[in-house]
Amino acid sequence: MLRRSTQMVQLRHLAALALLAGCDSAPADSCRSDVDCPGGACVVGQCRSLGIDLGDGDGDASSDLAPGPPPDGAGAADLAARHDGTAPFCTFNGDGVIERSEEPFQVGLGALFAVNQPGATVAVQLAPKNGTWDFSAPVANERKQFDQLLAPAGQWWAAAFPTATFAERIDDGQQLYGVFHVGAKSLDLLGVVSDPGVLTQTELKYDNPIPVLEFPLKQGQSWMASSLARGVASGVPLLSQDDYQFTVDARGKTIVPAGSFDTLRVRMNYTQTIGLLATTRIQYLHVAECFGSVARIRSKDNEPSNDFTEAAEYRRLATQ
Repeated sequence: MLRRSTQMVQLRHLAALALLAGCDSAPADSCRSDVDCPGGACVVGQCRSLGIDLGDGDGDASSDLAPGPPPDGAGAADLAARHDGTAPFCTFNGDGVIERSEEPFQVGLGALFAVNQPGATVAVQLAPKNGTWDFSAPVANERKQFDQLLAPAGQWWAAAFPTATFAERIDDGQQLYGVFHVGAKSLDLLGVVSDPGVLTQTELKYDNPIPVLEFPLKQGQSWMASSLARGVASGVPLLSQDDYQFTVDARGKTIVPAGSFDTLRVRMNYTQTIGLLATTRIQYLHVAECFGSVARIRSKDNEPSNDFTEAAEYRRLATQ
């Protein structure tokens, strides 16, 4: 029973996506939390500026990245954040199809999110109204969480994931990171690891990488993936069978605290089996061109309906 409960905690957020807002990589003062960093965020014990500009006050953040190629000849393969307070360069056209070139995954980029308190559920309305999902209102006891894409080089787990492109925190309540590989046609999850400061380490690796996004991403698209996850979770040996069904089930406008975005909604139906015991979860990702996931909503365990009304995780792109 200990193994089952630990494993469910470690893997419940495996479909996290990259964040695309700029972050200054130069460390400043030491810190313990975001409150120690006025106008910035605490990242691995150092204050860093957010370097993010998600709009010009018109309420439509996605419109502030003008369509067209990046300036100065920058290519889609090496998109980078500007450090003058604007969003990273990105080519997009608002056609409802998200190409690989419209999702830059750049180490060092980060963004601020509003999230519910771990363990507290949130009432949600998943069906859009007139083509719009409005997730802008604050919820009780929500907090701000800054996330950043970390380089594998120098990490304690780097040798176990030689093809990793970056790691990103995937659980708002724990010190866990998803390890990802960015390919020409997909974003693949390789496994899950813990923060270096955790005494009992987690290192879970998939036998077969899980494509959490397949490009080009478009409405009506679906794909499946399965793999064994093996390793240790909080120092305990674990083995599970993980099965995923991904469906791009809708397109619309998603309104979050940072603004409004033209998005594709990706539904993930996930089953984790340990021995004879199976646990299911449902997760929705609202993905925008050039901004990645602007909202992530996850069901409680073993939720029977795709149209659930209570979310265990409620996470939306935010501003300071």
